Amino acid sequence: MKRITLLFMLFCLTLLGFAQEEVAIEQTINQPVSRLRIDRGWDVRLSHRDTEGYRLTVVVPEQFAGIAAETLVCNLNGDTLTILKNDMLPQETILELEGPLELQEIALFNEAKAVFDRLVIPEKAAKYEIYIGKRSEMAVHQMISSGEPYIRLGDESKLTIDTIQGRSKPFIETYNAQFQYGTSLLDGEIVVKEFKKPSWFYYEVQNPKVIKTKLVDGQPVTTERYKIWDASVALDVGIGFRKYQNPVDFNSPFTNNGILAINFGLSTGFRFSDRWTLSTGLRYNFNDYFMAHQLKLKENGLETIDGQTPIQQNELANDYLGIPVELRFSLGEQWKSSLSVDAFFGRRIQGVFRTRGPEDNYKDWNIEDAASLFNPWKLEVGLSINTSLIGFIHGIRVYTNLLPEYSKSVTTEKFRSVGVEIKF
Repeated sequence: MKRITLLFMLFCLTLLGFAQEEVAIEQTINQPVSRLRIDRGWDVRLSHRDTEGYRLTVVVPEQFAGIAAETLVCNLNGDTLTILKNDMLPQETILELEGPLELQEIALFNEAKAVFDRLVIPEKAAKYEIYIGKRSEMAVHQMISSGEPYIRLGDESKLTIDTIQGRSKPFIETYNAQFQYGTSLLDGEIVVKEFKKPSWFYYEVQNPKVIKTKLVDGQPVTTERYKIWDASVALDVGIGFRKYQNPVDFNSPFTNNGILAINFGLSTGFRFSDRWTLSTGLRYNFNDYFMAHQLKLKENGLETIDGQTPIQQNELANDYLGIPVELRFSLGEQWKSSLSVDAFFGRRIQGVFRTRGPEDNYKDWNIEDAASLFNPWKLEVGLSINTSLIGFIHGIRVYTNLLPEYSKSVTTEKFRSVGVEIKF
């Protein structure tokens, strides 16, 4: 019951996170800007607008409105606009900047984050440079490029461009970093020079990659696709609960009051378009069955012994180790959300039968091996809504097991259930 209460509380926290009120604190900048510098602590979202000035907006939960109004967000020195480090508000607070994003220089300091809806590199710019600091992330939905812009990616940083077009020859240097793009409509070529870091004190230069686009029957064709697996490895944690997985006969020993599932995994992904990501890795899956009857474990399965002994508690438990595969569709960077379908194919590690009773005040479990009760294989499928808008809760998943839950040698009854999992 305590575990069920915990899941209910987490679900309520999820609903409260979605219902949280937000306020916007705005200011305007009426001077021209040609250089933009962004420090860490913000989730900066930049939108190109054909206006004379700029509008800066801080979006915060209502309880932080007073602090936001007193926080110095930026300074303007000549034609250089600097977004200052966020020390007062929650980390990754949304900061929106709207205006003519025809700049000559962009710099992201270490661990900064910025998303551009459209970035225009004007033809009149004799020199255009983009610097992305260590562990920083920069995403551009559409880049219209002219000339020969220079882009430098610092250690463990990441640059993602959904669509790049124009007449240009960008030169990109990556220092143990990631560069990815979705579609190239560029009349020109992209030169990527990679510097790998085989040790902690020096970089090793790789052969430059040249990405060219040409027209074939009027359609742009890229001669080399430069897309890589995400070098990062993510820790995936989830707590789920399945209900109504019961046989037709309530007196069956396999009748249960629900199944608690806990998942731990490591995953890495490959982004093969501006919206789609495929990820895989390794997952550990633990399941705890709250049985409805008093039971006895026998060689050929379970036997119901209700009323034959003092009141006792019984549980079944098993765990699986296997490979998850997830296909994710992004709803857009500005939403920070996505939809995904997944499958998990696992092999049983062990299965146990647990009993405790009044003789030890229900404190200690007597554990017996029961691996033979369970199907050695599991094929689980799920559908998720993922988001990073509500703190440590990263999504909700609905899932079910397509294979028989138990071994055919102990029961042929059909079990069907649907569970709900909270992803962290």
